[in-house]
Amino acid sequence: MAGRLVRTGYLLGVALTLSSIIYFFASNWKFMDRLEKVGLSVGLMWLFYGVSAILAYGMKRHDFLGRWLFVAGAVAFGITMALIGQIYNSHADSYWLFFIWLIPTVVLAWITKYEVFYVMSVVLLELTCWFYYFPSSYSIVRGEWESFFLLLLFAFINGVVFILHRSTVVSYLAYTAMHGWLFVIYFHKLVYHYVEWWPYVYVLFFVGFFYYFFAVAKRRAYVLLTSLFAGAFLIVEYFRFVGEHFKTGFLLGGLVVAAAIVYASVYLLKRVKHISSEGAKGRIFLIAFQVIVTLVASFIAIASIMGLLTIWMESFSMNLLFAISIIGFVVPAMWGNSWNPTVRYTLLTIGYGLGIMTTWEISLILLTIYSITLLVYYVLSADTGMRALTNIALSLYSAMIIYNWTDKGRLALLVVVVLNVCLYLFLKRKSGSRLLPLTLGLGAFLLLTNMDFFQLDVDVWYVISNLLFAITIIALLFTPAIHRQRYEHLIVWGYFWLFLFFKYYEFAWDLLDKSISLLLAGLLFFIGTAVLENRRRPVCTKDSDGLYRKWLPLLAVIMAQTIFAGYIVWDKEQHLRHGEVVKLELEPIDPRSLLQGDYVRLRYDISTIPHIDGRGKVQIVLRKDKNGVHRFVHVYSMNGKRQGGYIPQEGDVLLNGTLYGDTIIYGIESYFVPEGTGGNLQERARFAYVRVSETGDALLEEIREK
Repeated sequence: MAGRLVRTGYLLGVALTLSSIIYFFASNWKFMDRLEKVGLSVGLMWLFYGVSAILAYGMKRHDFLGRWLFVAGAVAFGITMALIGQIYNSHADSYWLFFIWLIPTVVLAWITKYEVFYVMSVVLLELTCWFYYFPSSYSIVRGEWESFFLLLLFAFINGVVFILHRSTVVSYLAYTAMHGWLFVIYFHKLVYHYVEWWPYVYVLFFVGFFYYFFAVAKRRAYVLLTSLFAGAFLIVEYFRFVGEHFKTGFLLGGLVVAAAIVYASVYLLKRVKHISSEGAKGRIFLIAFQVIVTLVASFIAIASIMGLLTIWMESFSMNLLFAISIIGFVVPAMWGNSWNPTVRYTLLTIGYGLGIMTTWEISLILLTIYSITLLVYYVLSADTGMRALTNIALSLYSAMIIYNWTDKGRLALLVVVVLNVCLYLFLKRKSGSRLLPLTLGLGAFLLLTNMDFFQLDVDVWYVISNLLFAITIIALLFTPAIHRQRYEHLIVWGYFWLFLFFKYYEFAWDLLDKSISLLLAGLLFFIGTAVLENRRRPVCTKDSDGLYRKWLPLLAVIMAQTIFAGYIVWDKEQHLRHGEVVKLELEPIDPRSLLQGDYVRLRYDISTIPHIDGRGKVQIVLRKDKNGVHRFVHVYSMNGKRQGGYIPQEGDVLLNGTLYGDTIIYGIESYFVPEGTGGNLQERARFAYVRVSETGDALLEEIREK
């Protein structure tokens, strides 16, 4: 156990230190110049790699810490690339950033065979695809077939990774991403009404995947992943269909569809007992599959019932709906002990769902009595599934009771936290599954730490909730009982990372202050863990230099990362020194980047060129007007082909861009600013000063009021 505590302490130290670095560079601290920032980021990258090597070769211990620090070095390279983009105002969250980061990560994964690098590679691949298709710093319009084939290509790439890769985690991620991109195609069909036949092809995909993983490969996890997307598809299709045909017959048909889904799942599970009832994994599969079926069938049934009541009654009483939810669904589910579990869970979910819709209008006394009755049922029941659904209902009902009574959102969430702590302790005494109360309790607690969620200013409750949440998470991570429960341990770690993620995007206090706090916390965990290790002396790992057996290619990758970063900086600096200054009129807006902090999103008067339409590379001619502002004069070339009609004049400047329809992207659509200054800049900035090289490439230098 001492070894696990040491691992946890060091991992917290690494995580907090890395987060501190990301927060610091994202704050865009104005008291460091460009080269100092780059030098610091590259130095930190070498520091992580170097300490990792020292642990492996010098101290001959802690293989796990050496690996984590090596991964931190790979992350630091990505931070360096993001910082260079910030300093020289490249696109925020550019797909090039993640693509460049992806290449050495893939190489490191191939050299080391370390699964963390494989997982990082898949994540970076998805970020590359996402920001290529959904750029954050500019808007483009793609053609119907261009969008379709591009999204299909992303799905195909992930499908290839899924087929070829042997790592279980990577295969799961790639398979999930593949279905995600296929679902994006379907969603685009709904929004933009293109590729009308895609839903039918999508259904064939689902049928093929289900048949293969049920009957041929017999892979439970992939059945569940496929079921998730199939369920989402069914729900969306049902609501789309009802939206087009809101009639009694179709809504009654929805109830039939919900019943058919439940019946088909029960029948299917009986036919495939070989993958649904073998050991612990079989039980987990059965529970997860029942959850998916229950949710899908319940969504459809609840929507159908509400639609039928709307048609049949001009204004129906919420008390009537509340009575229907209890008498028609909750009571039969609780008393039908001999029924199939999936049927009972679906009935109970429908009952609880209909009941939640009435909480705004029924008597608080009645709702309180009902909640107390459900709590008694929870304590007396021995069915895990019924308990889990009742746990969710109790959390929602208690939150609604407190909120309707006091109109205090934070107090309502606090009650949910306390309720789930009590249920967690009760199940601990009863030796039951504690995953759900742990998840719900920490989820409500996490929301309490976010002032942006409540749109309130920082107050004493904000400070207290953040401190208590951090202390709770850390205490749970060091609790031996949590370590023995794998899934509980993963849930707690998940909330730890979510906490850091939400704090990054929360504007309640500055990124620089957060960075300093996280750095101090990280150092405390490193020091504290070292002291703990010295006292308890846990057994160290034997394979301390395993990561560095191929040290020469690893060193080559690190040198390549450094040289590449140095070359990019040198090239940008040359561009700033020798490029011709061009003054452009602009229109700004103000978001926050994933890794690079606050920036002003820019749109120029030359971003849209009238009377042109196409795709590909374009060069335009700019000419200075009497006010010193450079204006569009002519399209010089498109996709390398010169355009006629242009008469050169002295002082004309060629500017490169990429054409999407009538919109041109020049690569200067983001201007990064110190944290908190974007709003003021947005109000007064009217012009951008851009350095244009002899080849026509643009580099944004600054934006001004005049």
